Amino acid sequence: MAEIKPSGRLWMWGTILTIAAFIVFFASFAIWTYQRDVELVYDNYYDKDVVFEQQIRRVERTDALIKKPVASFNQRNELLTLRFPTQLNHHDPVGELLMFRPADLHKDRLFALDLDGDTLQTFSLPDMDPGLWRIKLSWASGGLEYYLEQTLMVRR
Repeated sequence: MAEIKPSGRLWMWGTILTIAAFIVFFASFAIWTYQRDVELVYDNYYDKDVVFEQQIRRVERTDALIKKPVASFNQRNELLTLRFPTQLNHHDPVGELLMFRPADLHKDRLFALDLDGDTLQTFSLPDMDPGLWRIKLSWASGGLEYYLEQTLMVRR
């Protein structure tokens, strides 16, 4: 009769233990995932959908404009200038400008829209951190709401 060498048994037990470890891992992972409560629907999903639809309409209205408002940042003076084109015929628009910092939400800044005349507003922004900022402008004029998003890179 042939004699089984000890090294042959180690391979056999190693393979069995590896397969058993995979089975235990995947079984415990399956149990863990089934115990998690993952709801992709909000309790008030209809209200959320209505708000989202309104936002889509705001963006569509803004995209339909021939000339859009433009925000530019002068790093030397640390001033953000917001210009509404005169062709928009927006008289006394009401809204807000959000300076959104993706890297740090504690640095976000919110300003009320208060144009000098009908076309211009400047914002003093001392100590702006360098990096990416998103300018989110939402305004209403003539009973219609608009929304514009623009990126801004601040360098030092």
